[in-house]
Amino acid sequence: MFFATIAGVRRRGFWFGPLAILGHALVELPVVVFLVLEVSAVLTNDYVLAGIGGVGTVALTWMAAGLIRQGLRPPPETPGQPGPVAPPACRAVESGGEKAGAVRPGRALAIEAAGTGILTSILNPYWYLWWVTQPTLLLASAVAQGWPGVGAFFVGHISADLAWFVVMSYGISRGRNFLRGRVYQALLIGCAAMLLVMAGLFARLVVEKLWAAA
Repeated sequence: MFFATIAGVRRRGFWFGPLAILGHALVELPVVVFLVLEVSAVLTNDYVLAGIGGVGTVALTWMAAGLIRQGLRPPPETPGQPGPVAPPACRAVESGGEKAGAVRPGRALAIEAAGTGILTSILNPYWYLWWVTQPTLLLASAVAQGWPGVGAFFVGHISADLAWFVVMSYGISRGRNFLRGRVYQALLIGCAAMLLVMAGLFARLVVEKLWAAA
């Protein structure tokens, strides 16, 4: 999700990051509810994880291919030429927002960014494994306080994610004027490489889970 969001912020502006977290939160909420209701066994089933990993491998490879195609294109502008124009789905903030790379979210941007957050979460088998291992003790403590405790746990967790992605998106959008030409191409290729690495890890997990289930 991190590398897909970096590429999205570079293309679409600051709001891509926070909106991606919105999609991420929409997926994590039912996971928290499922864990509270003690159905975590479903999320650790070898066949379930293998299926998720297979789809995730294909999806990440497809996303990486798209970034590579973009990265291999000629630089979008040369020195002395104006920078890229904001997409029609976005509206530049009038008071200096365009210089900062900040754009108001339109419907198309919201759908694309939230969709990225959703897909890069549900297609990541390690995300499921993380949820049924790392946060278990914290969630168990929250459950002891009832649903208000669970709600506080979820809000705190998402707030931490949101804060990190806001900082990251702001930094990238502020520096977008410096990320042009070959630097921009290198950033896209770098993100694509990391997505391919993740796709390879997903593929290995698929083999391991199917072997374990056989």
